Amino acid sequence: MTLRLARLCRLPLRSWRAMSAPSNFNSVSSTSTSFSSSHRPSEGSGIAENPLATKVRRHQSHLPGEQPLPDANKESQSGGDDDRGGPRTLDQLQLRVLSKDEHFVVLNKGPDERMDGEFDVTLEKALARDFPDVPKFRWIHQLDFATSGVLVVGATKEATATGCRLFREKQVQKEYLAVVRGHLPFNPADSVDRSGVPAKACTFSKLGLLIQDMEEMERLRNQQRGTRTHQKMADYPRGARHGPNLFTMEQARLLRESQGGPRGELAFTKMTWHDLTQEEKDAYTEKAKEDKQRFLREFSEFLSNEKVRLARKRKYECLDPDNSEEKNEPVAYIFDAPIIEPHRSTGVFRMQVCTDTNTTAKQSTTIAFVLGHATYKGDPVTKVLLRPLNGRRHQLRLHCAHHGFPIAGDLRR
Repeated sequence: MTLRLARLCRLPLRSWRAMSAPSNFNSVSSTSTSFSSSHRPSEGSGIAENPLATKVRRHQSHLPGEQPLPDANKESQSGGDDDRGGPRTLDQLQLRVLSKDEHFVVLNKGPDERMDGEFDVTLEKALARDFPDVPKFRWIHQLDFATSGVLVVGATKEATATGCRLFREKQVQKEYLAVVRGHLPFNPADSVDRSGVPAKACTFSKLGLLIQDMEEMERLRNQQRGTRTHQKMADYPRGARHGPNLFTMEQARLLRESQGGPRGELAFTKMTWHDLTQEEKDAYTEKAKEDKQRFLREFSEFLSNEKVRLARKRKYECLDPDNSEEKNEPVAYIFDAPIIEPHRSTGVFRMQVCTDTNTTAKQSTTIAFVLGHATYKGDPVTKVLLRPLNGRRHQLRLHCAHHGFPIAGDLRR
């Protein structure tokens, strides 16, 4: 049994073409709060389109015309769920089922719909209401409260395990439409990040190569070991030592430095690990833990440098004259800021962007295509297609905000 999710916002290179620019911006809005969505877009656009953009289809849910663009910097005054919209009663929550069989239920989740939890109105309760013959539904993946899109739910334990494995092995591709604040330049070459460095970019024809390289970098980071070629490089970090290794190394050092030295030092060089007291062993174990952290820091820095070397070698942003299908193919932004989960003691749920050298950070990469520019209630906005190469919590909203173009309506909580 296999699970296959349709790529709902496909961008075949040959279909990228200029689009018309009607004046009604409501036609390009994804959701009223986050605007992130996995819906299949519909024909047309109410936005000043990228000349290289694909013909996409409009969303069925739009920005409410009577309300101004939500301010991501302002929290709601009352803080209640009603301020964020969504169904107020379980009867109002009507499931939009895209597909159902004995293994899976595929839903079109709306914005401001909770999946589960101790609330009166959740998708979990609605599923139990509409499909009482299914003993228990299980989540295969998650969508944020404010995010709309395709949600795959397991109807059996076996199907859920299969679906989770496919997501874990990255055999499921996810794409989102979003409206972000500000005018993100169509061409990444015209954009710089907050530190003044030109934005990272990749041509459409080299996306496969980029994805392959990013997956390899993540694999190396997870196994905490480089390839044999990496290990021969001058800047590859010295490996971490265990407690017994550090003990043996200290014995060797004393032998070199204490020829004819005190008897105590010579006696130490003849001891074995098992001759040490537990207190002495614990001291070496603590040193080994420190050495492990040193290696992880240096290895993270090495992989960051290796990623830069690969980018220079591959030239992701340059067209390949031999393999490029079109001369003017679209170019995507590469958002690859690492993400870290705040410590529980902080009481902060939202993930945070951090540096590459943070050993607890999770590497995250998002591909972004600019589809068009517009203004809404006097505010400049950009319609983008986002494809996360990882499934980190809050990845899209964090990456967009980190690069200076936060998703419209994103509440910073």
